[in-house]
Amino acid sequence: MKIRSLLFFLLIASSSAMAQEKRLIPIEEVSGVWSRKFMYNRQLIDHPLALQIPLMEAKDPEINVEFLKFKRQRKLSSWLAGFSTVFAFSTYLSKGSISEGFYWSAVGGVALANVYIGTISNRHFNNALKRYNELSKAQMGIRVGSEGSVGIGITYKLK
Repeated sequence: MKIRSLLFFLLIASSSAMAQEKRLIPIEEVSGVWSRKFMYNRQLIDHPLALQIPLMEAKDPEINVEFLKFKRQRKLSSWLAGFSTVFAFSTYLSKGSISEGFYWSAVGGVALANVYIGTISNRHFNNALKRYNELSKAQMGIRVGSEGSVGIGITYKLK
């Protein structure tokens, strides 16, 4: 009798621990003509940086590295755009001090660098999103019961 009650207690404890495990929800991409939006948990998200919390909740090193590279390169891209704006404004205020060839080569170089960094950062984000969706689809589960109830479940996780 004691063994049966011990087994019953262990079964309840292990099933409640499995039921509390966070399930990853897939992120769908909704592409428009000029925009890129994401659907996560029935919510439409306009900006990829807003997906930081769901991506980091996966606790996967590959996703973390790719997303943090994306974030760092986005910040660099915004700094370059700011530099270009300040350079153009300072050139406007001090007319004639900078040659026209240097001005256009500097602004054009910054624009090309910005396009390159933007392309590479989007590639890192796509890699992180692809890996996240692979992990979310690899989680299969059978859960019996409603919120707050104890149930027996089978969970399969691919790492």
